[in-house]
Amino acid sequence: MARLFGREWTMRELLERVGELGQIAGVERFTYTDGVRDGVQAARLRSGGGLDYTVLLSRGMDIAHASYRGTPFAWVSATGMAHPSRFEPETRGWLRTFHGGLLTGCGLSNAGAPSQDGDESLGLHGHLSHIPAEECASGTIRTGDEAEIFVSGTLREARVFSENLRLTRRISSPLGGKSLTVTDTVENVGFQTSPLMLLYHLNFGWPLVSETTDLIYHRASDPIPRDAVAAAGFERWQHLDPPTPGYAEQCFFHDPLPDRDNHATVLMINRTTHMGISVAYDRAAFPFLTQWKMMGQGEYVCGIEPANCRVLGRAAEREAGRLQTIAPGEIRRFTVTLTVLDGLSEIAGAEAMLPHR
Repeated sequence: MARLFGREWTMRELLERVGELGQIAGVERFTYTDGVRDGVQAARLRSGGGLDYTVLLSRGMDIAHASYRGTPFAWVSATGMAHPSRFEPETRGWLRTFHGGLLTGCGLSNAGAPSQDGDESLGLHGHLSHIPAEECASGTIRTGDEAEIFVSGTLREARVFSENLRLTRRISSPLGGKSLTVTDTVENVGFQTSPLMLLYHLNFGWPLVSETTDLIYHRASDPIPRDAVAAAGFERWQHLDPPTPGYAEQCFFHDPLPDRDNHATVLMINRTTHMGISVAYDRAAFPFLTQWKMMGQGEYVCGIEPANCRVLGRAAEREAGRLQTIAPGEIRRFTVTLTVLDGLSEIAGAEAMLPHR
């Protein structure tokens, strides 16, 4: 049964009280018609449990705005949700259309820093976020007394004489729930082995992010700062700061302890508002986790980034022996679930569930 407005309901009980389920929850598709986002197709999902978020069908099925009971928790950048035709793939041009949002997808042939890999020049974070989805579907699926709101679509990264990768993405929330799950299925539909790099750039913002917010998980090994700048801030990696003039971004590589099913969980908890987020992911598919700590003015964000690579770029991954590939006909699956934590009891329960040694 779905839990709504403080109690459990059967589907028949709900339908007695509404003309259609869309009064409570559902998905609506639309197209933006102004500014840099003109022509971007999107879908808004409402869980009925207070969770509300927008999926950008034209932008790699990224998730833009996200809120819980009217309180936003995703960071949105100054670039706006620009149409993919504005993409500048060279070097760091990706940043000109980095909308932030709850999820920006990075990959599939490269994720991380620009690099020169053999005779190929690769730009920051790849093309995935700027690929329009096709074969899109959306709706509400009822199963007995439960229902699921979903949107799905297919993205293809392909070049003549090179990679031909097909990603099918499904994003869903249970009726009355406070969680969303992103499931990606990547298939190499070509006839040559290709690099495969996939990173979920999850971007959390104010008021969830504040000087009273901490990252919490039980670690299998100590965090590693990406560079000298991060090393200088290492003692405070777990604690977020107020907006800081001239702040230089810091990245830390983490290794959360997985549970018995090899799932890892990271919590972001605001100790003042008693709101939090749980990020749970399949550690077998995503063996690496990067924290992006950016406490600058107007660029006030903390990222939690599960990935099958580090953010140093494809050339560095190849040199380090970490570069993953996908063989012709091979299929790989990636999943992450985000859950809103509302109140001290839910936060305490989530902390108690973290895996221990």
